[in-house]
Amino acid sequence: MLWPMPSGPPKQFDPDRAIDDARDVFWSLGVAGASVAALEEATGVGRKSLYDTFGDKEDLFRLALGRYVETVIQRMCDGLIRPDRSAMENLERVLGKLASHHGSRDSHGCLLGLTMSERGPDRGDEVVLVRSALRRLETSFRSAVETAQGDGSIRSSIDANDAARALVALTQGMALLGRAGAPRASLQGAVRATLAGLRS
Repeated sequence: MLWPMPSGPPKQFDPDRAIDDARDVFWSLGVAGASVAALEEATGVGRKSLYDTFGDKEDLFRLALGRYVETVIQRMCDGLIRPDRSAMENLERVLGKLASHHGSRDSHGCLLGLTMSERGPDRGDEVVLVRSALRRLETSFRSAVETAQGDGSIRSSIDANDAARALVALTQGMALLGRAGAPRASLQGAVRATLAGLRS
């Protein structure tokens, strides 16, 4: 656990599962929109137990944001460097899955972007976590681009750092457009156009 557990009787719930459930509430409703009642309902944990275990709603949000980075963002990073596929296949698969997801009714956007838009740059610890996650994602994109340049799939004249930043921007743009109701086909078209601009 990232948070010290108070002494007393054993908890009658799984704290890790509760953080996962809270993550999904914040992701769907935002920090301001995620009432304590909504968190209670989603986690199945009463207010007192939530507070005793995690602190207040702000503390729980920071744990949920960290869990989002270590699950959702890390899965994207892992998908970009899979050794059993070519680098271009990894790029196509990760970006294609994002386009399909954000073009569906299941999309809640990206919790990183939602955090920055709702909280602003003054929440130091949250900003540090968001920036670190974006750098992690950029590093994985850069690795995929450099590998694809090595096998000739992406033009060697392209700066890999610039390409990686552009691809991170694409992921965030698709998340925002998806939350605004953009159709799947338009997001898939954005992926095709972006990758076409990189190909040899």
